[in-house]
Amino acid sequence: AGFAAAGYSPNIQIYVAEITQTKHRGWLSALTVPIMAIGVLLMYTIGSWLPWHLAAAVCTPVPCMMAVTLSFSYDSPYWYFHIGKEKSAHSAIEQFRGSDCNVVSEVFQIQEHVRGETEEISFLQGVAKI
Repeated sequence: AGFAAAGYSPNIQIYVAEITQTKHRGWLSALTVPIMAIGVLLMYTIGSWLPWHLAAAVCTPVPCMMAVTLSFSYDSPYWYFHIGKEKSAHSAIEQFRGSDCNVVSEVFQIQEHVRGETEEISFLQGVAKI
């Protein structure tokens, strides 16, 4: 469970940072760590009262509901621009911001950012840079 949490927690922070507006990006990205800590504390508390199999059963609906709801959500606009799906990126930004918001400047900023990420390196080259 610890390895799984270490694998998905950075992805949650990246996704939240990519879909939020610039003015809310900092505090919403930082909110993911305390929420995970509260979840761990809650599970330790439930685990001290219930047998392990009941504690596991109690927490099972939450990730199941999350998987179902996230399957209907859009991917990150950054991801869509990165794979060349500009129309999907515009739809995603409008979904996250609302259709009444003017997102042209934000779309331009994302496109410029993605164009600047052209260098692809292997895993070993990335580790060597550290």
